Amino acid sequence: LHRAMTHTRGAALAVAELDPSAGVLRYAGLGNITGVVLGAADERRGLVSLPGIAGHQRPSVREYDYAFPPEATLVMHSDGVVDRWRIGDYPGLTGRSPLVLAATLLRDAGVRRDDACVLAARTPA
Repeated sequence: LHRAMTHTRGAALAVAELDPSAGVLRYAGLGNITGVVLGAADERRGLVSLPGIAGHQRPSVREYDYAFPPEATLVMHSDGVVDRWRIGDYPGLTGRSPLVLAATLLRDAGVRRDDACVLAARTPA
């Protein structure tokens, strides 16, 4: 991705792989990307995203492994979404589809003067 983006202004990016059989999330982030794992009882665990700009300045990108139990949800978003949202402010939202969760966060935490993107995912039940 870094080489493919050298002719652009660059970007922040993250790659996540859910491995439900191992209960693991593999994650690598570069730049202003927020990644969190939402667990039971409104638990929120932040994921590491290293400083840099894909296509311009890149430290060595590192993969991190995180526990990802069956009830967990992955949420990733760009810096156009304020990261001070609290899942506890949305009772029952983690039980809804990931699409509804992502749309709700984008609606309520998206900054209107910046690009905004939200991805939410969980393993099949």
